[in-house]
Amino acid sequence: MTTATAQKPLLLNFKEETLTTVSRRSVKELANKLGFDETQTVLFALARLRDEVLVSSEPSRKEMFMPITPRQHQKIRASQPKKRGKVVDTLLP
Repeated sequence: MTTATAQKPLLLNFKEETLTTVSRRSVKELANKLGFDETQTVLFALARLRDEVLVSSEPSRKEMFMPITPRQHQKIRASQPKKRGKVVDTLLP
């Protein structure tokens, strides 16, 4: 895989809440609760899914992605860049 392919954005089409889909509203609520922006929230959820689905028998892999402590979470939240500007759902009228 080339660098250009690896950096290609992933388009997410949000839908209504079902067993296999999630709404944009839910992502926003999760982001607020976690103190993340929406991108961080999606990446965090995918990392959790990775750990659940791609169970590895290697103990080193499991140790690499140990859950963060509340203190570590506070430090991450404190170092997060301050939000600037206005959040808009679309740039189109």
